[in-house]
Amino acid sequence: MNSKHLVSLAIAGTLLNACAHQPQSTGTLEKTSSPTAVSQVNSHKEHHTEPNLLEFISNFSELSLELQKKELAAALQKTSNNNNDLQQKTRVAIIYSVPGSKLRDPLKAQPLLDELAREKQLSKEESAIVSILRDNAAETTKLNQRLREELRRAEENQQKANGLQQKLDDLKKIERTMMQKSLKDPNRSGSK
Repeated sequence: MNSKHLVSLAIAGTLLNACAHQPQSTGTLEKTSSPTAVSQVNSHKEHHTEPNLLEFISNFSELSLELQKKELAAALQKTSNNNNDLQQKTRVAIIYSVPGSKLRDPLKAQPLLDELAREKQLSKEESAIVSILRDNAAETTKLNQRLREELRRAEENQQKANGLQQKLDDLKKIERTMMQKSLKDPNRSGSK
């Protein structure tokens, strides 16, 4: 394995290890109805800070579609108010790219993740998450493209098969017609 793969595995291992040691939230997310539902899940802590990105990803994936839409709208609003707010841009990118999101759209996520990957002000944790999500979104886009190509080929092959089946049916019909004519007029087939 080359060093790039080893670094990726090390980052993934670190992130998974960090996820394993995260405390479980005691409240249910479905009962929260404010636009920043994920941010308020941890409001029972002494510090009223927003959850880190791993907590955000974990909590966001558990939200209903409606709450995910509200969370996206709130993050987009904050991003439009302050285009330099990297945390909100990262949240929008996560919403569009994390596998548990019901709003997943790798085509919208990819440009945001590319922009964030070039950003020098991200912490190591944020950079690692952005890198993993960026690779995941790129791979998802490639797989979707391959799937579309395979579906197109399958459709073309089905059309060819249908055309060949039609020709075969036509040939069988001609053969039956010729057999019926030869049975009606036995002299005709033997006179040549």
